[in-house]
Amino acid sequence: MLDLILPEIVIAVAAILILLTGFKFKKISGYIALLGIVASLISLFVIAIQSINTTADSIAVITIAEGISIFYNVGLLAVVFKFIFLIVGLMAVIASLKYTEKFISDKIFDAYYALILFAILGMLVVASAADLLTLFVGLEMAAIPAYVLVAIEKTKKGIEGAAKYFLFGAVFSAILLFGISLIYFSTGSLMLDQSGILHQGGDENLKLLTFIGILAIVLGLAYEMSAAPFHFWAPDAYQGAPSPVSALLAGASKKMAFVALLKILVVFIVLFKFELSVMLAILAILSMFVGNVLALAQKDVRKMLAYSSIAQVGYILAAIAIFTPLGIAYAIYYIIVHAFMKGGAFIAAGTLLFVSDGKIKNYDDYKGLWRTAPITAFAMAAFMLSLAGIVPFGGFTAKILILVELFVQAMQENMLALILGVVMIITSVISLYYYGRLIKYMWFVEPEGMEHKSDEHGEHNEHNKNNGHNEHIEVKFEKFKEPIAFVIPMLIAVIALLILFYAPPFVEICTNIVHSLGVS
Repeated sequence: MLDLILPEIVIAVAAILILLTGFKFKKISGYIALLGIVASLISLFVIAIQSINTTADSIAVITIAEGISIFYNVGLLAVVFKFIFLIVGLMAVIASLKYTEKFISDKIFDAYYALILFAILGMLVVASAADLLTLFVGLEMAAIPAYVLVAIEKTKKGIEGAAKYFLFGAVFSAILLFGISLIYFSTGSLMLDQSGILHQGGDENLKLLTFIGILAIVLGLAYEMSAAPFHFWAPDAYQGAPSPVSALLAGASKKMAFVALLKILVVFIVLFKFELSVMLAILAILSMFVGNVLALAQKDVRKMLAYSSIAQVGYILAAIAIFTPLGIAYAIYYIIVHAFMKGGAFIAAGTLLFVSDGKIKNYDDYKGLWRTAPITAFAMAAFMLSLAGIVPFGGFTAKILILVELFVQAMQENMLALILGVVMIITSVISLYYYGRLIKYMWFVEPEGMEHKSDEHGEHNEHNKNNGHNEHIEVKFEKFKEPIAFVIPMLIAVIALLILFYAPPFVEICTNIVHSLGVS
């Protein structure tokens, strides 16, 4: 059954190979990481093809010692999200090939790429985890490299963001582990498919312990996905981290937390449907308001994207909170779309940091970007339109589907769905301001302070202008050279969002995932 864990094996081997050779051949570390992810994608594609005609999930049994085995689920949920993790990881590594030349010391190239691969490995483990202990190990395997990656540029903001991420992460990891221990005590099992058997009995004390355990796990995962009010680490971490790392965190790490959440919820939904629904709805409402309102006040574009990401978490949680098969399916669809929106947006922001030597950071620096960096301006506009829910990008379809399902449930006298739908509309309207403002600055406001030169008749034209003749002066702005290493991942994300605009085939896949999870 080792073929079912081949993607993880390939990533692990590539990471170890980088550590073994990187000290001598540092510049090839990025290409080893790139090849490792591509090989892992190919092996995952083979697994996906083989499982098309199989209705049941494939299970790999890994024996560690006599009597100790790990069950590894490679079902549709795992395969789809592994593709997302690997593709976002691929985008981050491609962008890093150029980004590292200017902002990261070549002495730590090997550590940088190895940490990215180990973080991706942790995400892959979470996607296939069939028990709570493996789930926890995968979460930590993804989080610990991320703590280091956030501070790897050794800037003040990066170190501050990493410190917050690490310190609070340690606390919430302990809370998560505490919740797992309570569930094990109350149910007698760590296996996800067996933990929900408590509803067959009537012990109220054990039921209370189980609920406290689930509450602790949800709090731990809410921190990982940066849902309000557990979002305090995200803005500083995303702003201070290298932009490819921010893309990986926003585009993949958050999705890992949602996968873990879905695995937990589908098991205990029978026991605590109302309580879990209210809990997630509160997180969703807080995230939508906090993320969008605080994003309005930001001047730094990467910090705006961080707060925007918190708001997007709220939209996804709103769809999950109503606990309908379509609601969860649309949430999964939104997660997939969001991976490309946010991953691409952070890479676009990193492109501008690279070409301007770190000068293009704030809204004002984005003025007239269509003249100076047209490809990046086009890509960033596409990401902003998709995040705002504007056609013809996947963000529009995903947001509309969630809103439709919320109001369908509201018409069936589900007051919680009505509240979530109204809040989602209000906060989406708020978000139009800061997304639209960035597009306005890039495309409709002329740049200030850019080097320019008049045409060969410039002096003559200026003389005529002084004499009252209003003649046109052609102004040529100095264009930045946009490296192909940044253009490729941005185009991947834009093309993906255009394809995802047509929802039916992807919604069908998401619906099949929900059915495989047993949600009815």
